[in-house]
Amino acid sequence: MEMTSIEKWLPAPGELLEFVPTAETLAAARNGSLSTARPSSIQAGHIRTAIERRSRGLDWSPWVAIAFHVPAPLNRQALCRAFNAFVTRHGTLLSWFEGDVDNLRRRVIPSEAVTLKIARGGDAQTTGQVREKVTERFAGNTSPLSWPSFAAGAIDHDAGRDGPPGSPTAGFTVYYGVDHSHTDGVSMLYGVQELRELYERQVTGNTEPLPPVGSYVDFSAAERELEETLTLASPPVAVWLSALGQTGFRLPSFPLPLGLEPGETASAVRTHADIGDAATIDAFEKVARSAGGGMAAAMFAALSTVDTELAGRSLYLALNAVATRFDPIYATAQGWFVNVVPIAADLSQAETFEQRVGAMQSALERSRAAAAMPARAVVDAVTSATGGGAQVSATTVPPMVSYIDMRRFAGAELPGTDQIVALGGPGNTGDVSLWINRKRQRTYVMASYPNTPTAHASVTDYLAALGDVITRTVGAAAVL
Repeated sequence: MEMTSIEKWLPAPGELLEFVPTAETLAAARNGSLSTARPSSIQAGHIRTAIERRSRGLDWSPWVAIAFHVPAPLNRQALCRAFNAFVTRHGTLLSWFEGDVDNLRRRVIPSEAVTLKIARGGDAQTTGQVREKVTERFAGNTSPLSWPSFAAGAIDHDAGRDGPPGSPTAGFTVYYGVDHSHTDGVSMLYGVQELRELYERQVTGNTEPLPPVGSYVDFSAAERELEETLTLASPPVAVWLSALGQTGFRLPSFPLPLGLEPGETASAVRTHADIGDAATIDAFEKVARSAGGGMAAAMFAALSTVDTELAGRSLYLALNAVATRFDPIYATAQGWFVNVVPIAADLSQAETFEQRVGAMQSALERSRAAAAMPARAVVDAVTSATGGGAQVSATTVPPMVSYIDMRRFAGAELPGTDQIVALGGPGNTGDVSLWINRKRQRTYVMASYPNTPTAHASVTDYLAALGDVITRTVGAAAVL
Protein backbone atom coordinates (compact mmCIF):
# COMPACT_ATOMS: atom_id res chain seq x y z
CA MET A 1 0.00 0.00 0.00
CA GLU A 2 1.20 3.48 -0.89
CA MET A 3 0.31 6.55 1.14
CA THR A 4 -0.44 9.62 -0.95
CA SER A 5 -2.70 12.65 -1.24
CA ILE A 6 -5.88 12.27 -3.23
CA GLU A 7 -4.62 14.89 -5.71
CA LYS A 8 -2.01 12.34 -6.88
CA TRP A 9 -4.44 9.42 -7.17
CA LEU A 10 -4.81 8.13 -10.76
CA PRO A 11 -7.96 6.01 -11.01
CA ALA A 12 -9.13 4.92 -14.45
CA PRO A 13 -12.46 6.29 -15.76
CA GLY A 14 -15.67 4.36 -15.48
CA GLU A 15 -19.15 4.29 -14.00
CA LEU A 16 -19.28 5.52 -10.42
CA LEU A 17 -21.25 3.41 -7.95
CA GLU A 18 -22.13 4.40 -4.41
CA PHE A 19 -23.11 2.09 -1.56
CA VAL A 20 -25.44 4.13 0.61
CA PRO A 21 -27.95 3.48 3.41
CA THR A 22 -31.54 2.79 2.47
CA ALA A 23 -34.26 5.24 3.52
CA GLU A 24 -35.30 2.84 6.29
CA THR A 25 -31.73 2.71 7.59
CA LEU A 26 -31.45 6.49 7.63
CA ALA A 27 -34.72 6.68 9.56
CA ALA A 28 -33.32 4.23 12.11
CA ALA A 29 -30.20 6.39 12.42
CA ARG A 30 -32.31 9.47 13.13
CA ASN A 31 -33.71 7.56 16.08
CA GLY A 32 -30.31 6.23 17.13
CA SER A 33 -29.94 5.58 20.83
CA LEU A 34 -27.63 7.54 23.11
CA SER A 35 -24.59 5.53 24.24
CA THR A 36 -22.82 5.92 27.57
CA ALA A 37 -19.48 5.15 25.86
CA ARG A 38 -17.54 8.39 25.65
CA PRO A 39 -15.32 9.15 22.68
CA SER A 40 -11.70 8.21 23.19
CA SER A 41 -9.35 11.07 24.01
CA ILE A 42 -7.87 11.05 20.52
CA GLN A 43 -11.36 11.02 18.98
CA ALA A 44 -12.52 13.92 21.13
CA GLY A 45 -9.42 15.97 20.33
CA HIS A 46 -9.84 15.30 16.61
CA ILE A 47 -13.51 16.29 16.57
CA ARG A 48 -12.90 19.44 18.60
CA THR A 49 -10.10 20.43 16.24
CA ALA A 50 -12.35 19.87 13.23
CA ILE A 51 -15.12 21.99 14.74
CA GLU A 52 -12.70 24.75 15.76
CA ARG A 53 -10.89 24.94 12.43
CA ARG A 54 -14.01 24.80 10.33
CA SER A 55 -15.48 27.64 12.44
CA ARG A 56 -12.50 29.73 11.30
CA GLY A 57 -13.15 28.89 7.66
CA LEU A 58 -10.08 26.68 7.29
CA ASP A 59 -10.02 23.88 4.70
CA TRP A 60 -10.23 20.93 7.04
CA SER A 61 -11.45 17.55 5.73
CA PRO A 62 -9.90 15.07 8.14
CA TRP A 63 -10.98 11.89 6.43
CA VAL A 64 -8.79 8.90 5.62
CA ALA A 65 -9.45 6.69 2.60
CA ILE A 66 -8.32 3.58 0.77
CA ALA A 67 -8.67 2.57 -2.86
CA PHE A 68 -7.62 -0.58 -4.67
CA HIS A 69 -8.09 -2.08 -8.12
CA VAL A 70 -9.28 -5.61 -8.89
CA PRO A 71 -8.55 -6.77 -12.48
CA ALA A 72 -11.74 -8.81 -12.81
CA PRO A 73 -15.38 -8.13 -13.71
CA LEU A 74 -17.38 -6.48 -10.92
CA ASN A 75 -20.24 -8.28 -9.20
CA ARG A 76 -22.07 -5.18 -7.99
CA GLN A 77 -24.51 -6.83 -5.60
CA ALA A 78 -21.76 -8.94 -4.06
CA LEU A 79 -19.61 -5.87 -3.38
CA CYS A 80 -22.59 -4.03 -1.87
CA ARG A 81 -23.26 -6.96 0.44
CA ALA A 82 -19.55 -7.08 1.33
CA PHE A 83 -19.59 -3.42 2.38
CA ASN A 84 -22.77 -4.05 4.37
CA ALA A 85 -21.04 -6.85 6.24
CA PHE A 86 -17.93 -4.73 6.76
CA VAL A 87 -19.84 -1.82 8.28
CA THR A 88 -21.95 -3.97 10.57
CA ARG A 89 -18.92 -5.88 11.87
CA HIS A 90 -17.30 -2.78 13.36
CA GLY A 91 -19.02 -0.93 16.19
CA THR A 92 -17.30 2.38 15.57
CA LEU A 93 -18.80 2.55 12.05
CA LEU A 94 -22.26 2.25 13.63
CA SER A 95 -21.72 5.27 15.87
CA TRP A 96 -21.43 9.03 15.52
CA PHE A 97 -21.32 12.09 17.76
CA GLU A 98 -23.46 15.08 18.52
CA GLY A 99 -22.87 18.20 20.58
CA ASP A 100 -20.12 20.78 20.62
CA VAL A 101 -16.48 21.11 21.66
CA ASP A 102 -17.41 21.00 25.35
CA ASN A 103 -19.94 18.17 25.29
CA LEU A 104 -19.69 15.33 22.78
CA ARG A 105 -22.23 12.51 23.05
CA ARG A 106 -22.17 9.22 21.14
CA ARG A 107 -25.17 7.82 19.32
CA VAL A 108 -25.44 4.34 17.81
CA ILE A 109 -27.53 2.49 15.28
CA PRO A 110 -28.13 -1.27 15.73
CA SER A 111 -26.27 -3.42 13.21
CA GLU A 112 -29.48 -5.23 12.27
CA ALA A 113 -31.02 -1.91 11.20
CA VAL A 114 -28.30 -1.27 8.58
CA THR A 115 -28.85 -2.06 4.92
CA LEU A 116 -26.83 -0.53 2.09
CA LYS A 117 -28.05 -0.19 -1.46
CA ILE A 118 -26.42 0.67 -4.78
CA ALA A 119 -26.81 4.20 -6.10
CA ARG A 120 -25.41 5.25 -9.47
CA GLY A 121 -23.13 8.26 -9.41
CA GLY A 122 -22.82 8.83 -13.14
CA ASP A 123 -20.20 8.05 -15.74
CA ALA A 124 -16.78 9.68 -15.44
CA GLN A 125 -14.91 10.02 -18.72
CA THR A 126 -11.52 11.02 -17.30
CA THR A 127 -9.32 10.36 -14.32
CA GLY A 128 -9.86 13.93 -13.18
CA GLN A 129 -13.63 13.50 -13.19
CA VAL A 130 -13.39 10.32 -11.10
CA ARG A 131 -11.08 11.99 -8.62
CA GLU A 132 -13.30 15.07 -8.37
CA LYS A 133 -16.49 13.10 -7.75
CA VAL A 134 -14.92 10.79 -5.17
CA THR A 135 -13.26 13.72 -3.41
CA GLU A 136 -16.64 15.44 -3.17
CA ARG A 137 -18.12 12.34 -1.55
CA PHE A 138 -15.32 12.09 0.97
CA ALA A 139 -15.52 15.78 1.86
CA GLY A 140 -19.31 15.87 2.12
CA ASN A 141 -20.16 12.50 3.64
CA THR A 142 -17.57 11.71 6.30
CA SER A 143 -18.45 14.00 9.20
CA PRO A 144 -18.06 12.52 12.71
CA LEU A 145 -21.18 14.52 13.66
CA SER A 146 -23.56 12.57 11.44
CA TRP A 147 -24.21 9.04 10.24
CA PRO A 148 -22.88 7.52 8.16
CA SER A 149 -19.40 8.92 8.76
CA PHE A 150 -18.13 6.95 5.76
CA ALA A 151 -18.46 7.00 1.97
CA ALA A 152 -18.13 3.71 0.09
CA GLY A 153 -18.27 2.90 -3.57
CA ALA A 154 -16.63 1.54 -6.69
CA ILE A 155 -15.62 2.57 -10.20
CA ASP A 156 -16.68 0.01 -12.77
CA HIS A 157 -14.13 0.32 -15.59
CA ASP A 158 -14.90 -0.32 -19.25
CA ALA A 159 -12.27 -2.49 -20.92
CA GLY A 160 -12.30 -0.22 -23.98
CA ARG A 161 -11.90 3.05 -22.14
CA ASP A 162 -8.40 4.47 -22.07
CA GLY A 163 -7.00 5.61 -18.75
CA PRO A 164 -3.82 7.43 -17.81
CA PRO A 165 -0.48 5.70 -18.45
CA GLY A 166 -0.08 2.62 -16.34
CA SER A 167 -3.63 2.68 -14.96
CA PRO A 168 -6.08 -0.22 -15.18
CA THR A 169 -8.58 -0.23 -18.04
CA ALA A 170 -10.58 -3.29 -16.95
CA GLY A 171 -12.05 -4.58 -13.74
CA PHE A 172 -13.06 -2.25 -10.96
CA THR A 173 -11.66 0.04 -8.27
CA VAL A 174 -13.02 0.02 -4.73
CA TYR A 175 -12.93 3.21 -2.70
CA TYR A 176 -13.80 3.83 0.94
CA GLY A 177 -13.33 6.96 3.02
CA VAL A 178 -14.18 7.56 6.67
CA ASP A 179 -13.65 10.27 9.23
CA HIS A 180 -10.30 9.82 10.97
CA SER A 181 -12.04 9.47 14.34
CA HIS A 182 -13.09 5.96 13.28
CA THR A 183 -9.87 4.67 11.78
CA ASP A 184 -6.09 4.74 11.50
CA GLY A 185 -3.52 3.62 8.95
CA VAL A 186 -3.31 0.05 10.23
CA SER A 187 -7.11 -0.24 10.27
CA MET A 188 -7.15 0.79 6.62
CA LEU A 189 -4.60 -1.90 5.76
CA TYR A 190 -6.77 -4.48 7.48
CA GLY A 191 -9.80 -2.96 5.75
CA VAL A 192 -8.39 -3.75 2.31
CA GLN A 193 -7.84 -7.36 3.28
CA GLU A 194 -11.24 -7.70 4.96
CA LEU A 195 -13.19 -6.14 2.11
CA ARG A 196 -11.49 -8.44 -0.40
CA GLU A 197 -12.25 -11.46 1.76
CA LEU A 198 -15.88 -10.45 2.31
CA TYR A 199 -16.31 -9.80 -1.42
CA GLU A 200 -14.84 -13.17 -2.42
CA ARG A 201 -17.17 -14.92 0.03
CA GLN A 202 -20.16 -13.14 -1.46
CA VAL A 203 -19.11 -14.02 -4.99
CA THR A 204 -18.50 -17.69 -4.20
CA GLY A 205 -21.47 -18.11 -1.87
CA ASN A 206 -19.31 -18.94 1.14
CA THR A 207 -21.62 -18.32 4.11
CA GLU A 208 -19.06 -18.99 6.84
CA PRO A 209 -18.70 -15.76 8.85
CA LEU A 210 -15.36 -14.14 9.51
CA PRO A 211 -14.01 -14.37 13.06
CA PRO A 212 -15.55 -11.70 15.32
CA VAL A 213 -13.62 -8.55 16.15
CA GLY A 214 -13.77 -6.20 19.10
CA SER A 215 -15.47 -2.82 18.92
CA TYR A 216 -13.54 0.43 19.18
CA VAL A 217 -16.55 1.77 21.09
CA ASP A 218 -15.79 -0.71 23.88
CA PHE A 219 -12.09 0.06 23.65
CA SER A 220 -12.78 3.79 23.99
CA ALA A 221 -14.88 3.25 27.11
CA ALA A 222 -12.17 1.09 28.69
CA GLU A 223 -9.48 3.61 27.79
CA ARG A 224 -11.46 6.39 29.46
CA GLU A 225 -11.66 4.28 32.61
CA LEU A 226 -7.89 3.80 32.46
CA GLU A 227 -7.39 7.57 32.30
CA GLU A 228 -9.23 7.93 35.60
CA THR A 229 -6.52 5.87 37.31
CA LEU A 230 -3.78 8.33 36.25
CA THR A 231 -1.92 10.14 39.02
CA LEU A 232 1.27 12.17 39.13
CA ALA A 233 2.99 9.01 40.40
CA SER A 234 1.97 6.96 37.35
CA PRO A 235 4.87 5.74 35.14
CA PRO A 236 3.57 7.52 31.99
CA VAL A 237 3.86 10.87 33.75
CA ALA A 238 7.50 10.16 34.58
CA VAL A 239 8.17 9.28 30.92
CA TRP A 240 6.69 12.52 29.64
CA LEU A 241 8.21 14.68 32.38
CA SER A 242 11.66 13.32 31.60
CA ALA A 243 11.25 13.76 27.85
CA LEU A 244 9.73 17.24 27.86
CA GLY A 245 12.10 18.40 30.57
CA GLN A 246 14.99 18.09 28.14
CA THR A 247 13.44 20.67 25.82
CA GLY A 248 12.11 23.12 28.36
CA PHE A 249 8.62 21.58 28.08
CA ARG A 250 8.25 22.40 24.41
CA LEU A 251 6.80 20.03 21.83
CA PRO A 252 9.03 18.79 18.97
CA SER A 253 9.65 21.10 16.04
CA PHE A 254 11.16 20.72 12.60
CA PRO A 255 14.88 21.65 12.59
CA LEU A 256 14.71 23.86 9.48
CA PRO A 257 12.67 27.03 8.77
CA LEU A 258 9.16 26.60 7.39
CA GLY A 259 8.31 30.18 6.49
CA LEU A 260 5.76 30.58 9.30
CA GLU A 261 5.57 32.69 12.40
CA PRO A 262 5.27 30.85 15.77
CA GLY A 263 1.75 29.48 16.09
CA GLU A 264 0.92 30.15 12.43
CA THR A 265 -0.40 27.42 10.13
CA ALA A 266 -0.78 26.99 6.38
CA SER A 267 -2.50 24.51 4.10
CA ALA A 268 -0.77 21.14 4.26
CA VAL A 269 0.86 19.41 1.31
CA ARG A 270 2.48 15.99 1.06
CA THR A 271 5.54 14.64 -0.67
CA HIS A 272 7.29 11.29 -0.99
CA ALA A 273 10.95 10.38 -1.00
CA ASP A 274 12.56 6.97 -1.25
CA ILE A 275 15.31 6.55 1.31
CA GLY A 276 16.57 3.11 0.35
CA ASP A 277 15.94 0.03 -1.75
CA ALA A 278 15.52 -3.42 -0.19
CA ALA A 279 19.26 -4.21 -0.13
CA THR A 280 20.18 -0.86 1.42
CA ILE A 281 17.55 -1.08 4.17
CA ASP A 282 18.45 -4.70 4.91
CA ALA A 283 22.07 -3.61 5.37
CA PHE A 284 20.93 -0.66 7.50
CA GLU A 285 19.00 -3.05 9.73
CA LYS A 286 22.14 -5.18 10.19
CA VAL A 287 23.96 -2.09 11.47
CA ALA A 288 21.16 -1.54 13.97
CA ARG A 289 21.17 -5.17 15.12
CA SER A 290 24.92 -5.14 15.63
CA ALA A 291 24.48 -2.06 17.82
CA GLY A 292 21.79 -3.73 19.92
CA GLY A 293 18.82 -1.94 18.38
CA GLY A 294 15.97 -2.55 15.99
CA MET A 295 14.86 -0.82 12.80
CA ALA A 296 12.77 1.76 14.64
CA ALA A 297 15.82 2.73 16.72
CA ALA A 298 17.92 2.95 13.56
CA MET A 299 15.38 5.25 11.90
CA PHE A 300 15.26 7.55 14.92
CA ALA A 301 19.05 7.51 15.05
CA ALA A 302 19.10 8.63 11.40
CA LEU A 303 16.50 11.34 12.07
CA SER A 304 18.49 12.62 15.04
CA THR A 305 21.65 12.68 12.92
CA VAL A 306 19.88 14.88 10.38
CA ASP A 307 18.79 17.21 13.20
CA THR A 308 22.39 17.47 14.38
CA GLU A 309 23.91 17.95 10.94
CA LEU A 310 21.37 20.47 9.68
CA ALA A 311 20.59 22.40 12.87
CA GLY A 312 23.28 21.51 15.39
CA ARG A 313 20.79 19.88 17.76
CA SER A 314 22.14 17.44 20.31
CA LEU A 315 18.85 17.02 22.20
CA TYR A 316 16.39 14.97 20.19
CA LEU A 317 12.64 14.78 20.83
CA ALA A 318 9.97 13.21 18.64
CA LEU A 319 6.41 12.05 19.16
CA ASN A 320 6.24 8.47 17.98
CA ALA A 321 2.92 7.02 16.82
CA VAL A 322 2.38 3.62 18.46
CA ALA A 323 -0.41 1.07 18.20
CA THR A 324 -2.70 0.36 21.15
CA ARG A 325 -4.09 -3.00 19.96
CA PHE A 326 -2.84 -4.74 23.10
CA ASP A 327 -5.85 -7.05 23.42
CA PRO A 328 -6.03 -9.68 20.62
CA ILE A 329 -9.77 -9.02 20.20
CA TYR A 330 -8.83 -5.66 18.64
CA ALA A 331 -6.05 -7.01 16.43
CA THR A 332 -7.89 -6.37 13.14
CA ALA A 333 -10.68 -4.07 14.37
CA GLN A 334 -11.53 -0.77 12.72
CA GLY A 335 -10.77 2.19 14.98
CA TRP A 336 -8.18 4.79 15.93
CA PHE A 337 -5.94 2.46 17.91
CA VAL A 338 -3.06 4.93 18.11
CA ASN A 339 -1.26 6.86 20.80
CA VAL A 340 1.85 9.03 20.71
CA VAL A 341 4.78 8.64 23.07
CA PRO A 342 7.87 10.83 23.44
CA ILE A 343 11.21 9.58 22.12
CA ALA A 344 13.87 11.71 23.77
CA ALA A 345 17.65 11.44 24.03
CA ASP A 346 20.66 13.61 24.78
CA LEU A 347 23.10 12.75 22.01
CA SER A 348 25.85 15.21 22.89
CA GLN A 349 28.14 12.31 23.84
CA ALA A 350 27.14 10.00 20.97
CA GLU A 351 30.21 9.98 18.75
CA THR A 352 29.14 7.16 16.41
CA PHE A 353 25.97 6.15 14.66
CA GLU A 354 25.96 2.91 16.63
CA GLN A 355 25.91 4.90 19.87
CA ARG A 356 22.92 6.84 18.57
CA VAL A 357 21.15 3.57 17.82
CA GLY A 358 21.77 2.43 21.38
CA ALA A 359 20.46 5.70 22.79
CA MET A 360 17.35 5.52 20.64
CA GLN A 361 16.70 1.90 21.53
CA SER A 362 16.82 2.88 25.21
CA ALA A 363 14.47 5.81 24.51
CA LEU A 364 12.01 3.53 22.72
CA GLU A 365 12.06 1.07 25.59
CA ARG A 366 11.45 3.86 28.15
CA SER A 367 8.52 5.13 26.11
CA ARG A 368 6.68 1.81 26.37
CA ALA A 369 5.58 2.70 29.89
CA ALA A 370 3.47 5.48 28.36
CA ALA A 371 2.01 3.56 25.40
CA ALA A 372 -1.33 2.54 26.93
CA MET A 373 -2.20 5.86 28.60
CA PRO A 374 -3.65 8.48 26.19
CA ALA A 375 -1.11 11.23 25.60
CA ARG A 376 -3.65 14.00 26.18
CA ALA A 377 -4.36 12.78 29.71
CA VAL A 378 -0.65 12.51 30.50
CA VAL A 379 0.22 15.93 29.07
CA ASP A 380 -2.58 17.45 31.15
CA ALA A 381 -1.08 15.78 34.23
CA VAL A 382 2.38 17.06 33.30
CA THR A 383 0.90 20.53 32.91
CA SER A 384 -0.41 20.27 36.45
CA ALA A 385 2.92 19.01 37.75
CA THR A 386 4.89 21.81 36.10
CA GLY A 387 2.53 24.66 36.86
CA GLY A 388 1.59 25.11 33.21
CA GLY A 389 5.01 24.53 31.68
CA ALA A 390 3.69 21.89 29.28
CA GLN A 391 0.49 23.73 28.35
CA VAL A 392 -0.88 22.41 25.06
CA SER A 393 -4.09 23.64 23.46
CA ALA A 394 -6.95 21.15 23.24
CA THR A 395 -6.91 21.61 19.46
CA THR A 396 -3.15 21.45 18.95
CA VAL A 397 -2.06 18.90 16.34
CA PRO A 398 1.62 18.29 17.10
CA PRO A 399 4.03 16.81 14.57
CA MET A 400 4.65 13.10 14.81
CA VAL A 401 6.86 10.37 13.38
CA SER A 402 5.51 6.97 12.37
CA TYR A 403 7.51 3.92 11.32
CA ILE A 404 5.61 0.92 9.91
CA ASP A 405 7.01 -2.26 8.42
CA MET A 406 4.28 -2.83 5.85
CA ARG A 407 5.67 -6.25 4.98
CA ARG A 408 3.91 -7.50 8.13
CA PHE A 409 0.42 -6.69 6.83
CA ALA A 410 -1.33 -8.87 4.27
CA GLY A 411 -3.53 -5.95 3.24
CA ALA A 412 -0.53 -4.07 1.87
CA GLU A 413 -0.02 -6.59 -0.94
CA LEU A 414 -2.83 -8.98 -1.92
CA PRO A 415 -2.96 -11.41 -4.85
CA GLY A 416 -5.45 -10.26 -7.45
CA THR A 417 -5.38 -6.71 -6.09
CA ASP A 418 -3.19 -3.86 -7.26
CA GLN A 419 -2.77 -0.11 -6.95
CA ILE A 420 -3.57 -0.22 -3.22
CA VAL A 421 -3.38 3.32 -1.90
CA ALA A 422 -4.16 5.16 1.31
CA LEU A 423 -5.48 8.62 0.53
CA GLY A 424 -5.50 11.77 2.61
CA GLY A 425 -7.52 14.94 2.26
CA PRO A 426 -6.80 18.63 2.78
CA GLY A 427 -5.83 20.15 6.11
CA ASN A 428 -3.68 22.74 7.80
CA THR A 429 -0.43 22.39 9.66
CA GLY A 430 2.28 24.42 11.29
CA ASP A 431 4.98 21.76 11.35
CA VAL A 432 6.16 18.55 9.65
CA SER A 433 4.95 15.01 10.28
CA LEU A 434 6.72 11.98 8.85
CA TRP A 435 5.44 8.52 7.95
CA ILE A 436 8.28 6.07 7.24
CA ASN A 437 6.99 2.95 5.48
CA ARG A 438 9.09 -0.12 4.78
CA LYS A 439 7.90 -2.18 1.81
CA ARG A 440 9.37 -5.29 0.20
CA GLN A 441 11.34 -3.49 -2.48
CA ARG A 442 11.82 -0.01 -1.03
CA THR A 443 11.42 2.21 2.01
CA TYR A 444 9.94 5.66 1.60
CA VAL A 445 8.97 8.66 3.67
CA MET A 446 5.76 10.61 3.26
CA ALA A 447 6.04 14.10 4.74
CA SER A 448 3.15 16.45 5.48
CA TYR A 449 4.21 20.09 5.78
CA PRO A 450 3.02 23.69 5.32
CA ASN A 451 2.58 24.81 1.74
CA THR A 452 5.15 27.60 1.73
CA PRO A 453 8.21 28.06 -0.52
CA THR A 454 10.49 27.92 2.51
CA ALA A 455 8.96 24.68 3.76
CA HIS A 456 9.18 23.08 0.31
CA ALA A 457 12.91 23.79 0.19
CA SER A 458 13.52 22.75 3.80
CA VAL A 459 11.63 19.46 3.55
CA THR A 460 13.39 18.61 0.28
CA ASP A 461 16.78 19.21 1.93
CA TYR A 462 15.76 17.26 5.03
CA LEU A 463 14.59 14.15 3.16
CA ALA A 464 17.69 14.19 0.97
CA ALA A 465 19.83 14.39 4.09
CA LEU A 466 17.95 11.47 5.66
CA GLY A 467 18.60 9.28 2.63
CA ASP A 468 22.24 10.36 2.66
CA VAL A 469 22.66 9.37 6.34
CA ILE A 470 21.31 5.90 5.60
CA THR A 471 23.52 5.49 2.52
CA ARG A 472 26.63 6.69 4.40
CA THR A 473 25.92 4.40 7.34
CA VAL A 474 25.56 1.35 5.11
CA GLY A 475 28.67 2.31 3.15
CA ALA A 476 30.75 2.75 6.30
CA ALA A 477 29.65 -0.63 7.62
CA ALA A 478 30.58 -2.31 4.33
CA VAL A 479 34.14 -0.98 4.60
CA LEU A 480 34.68 -2.54 8.03
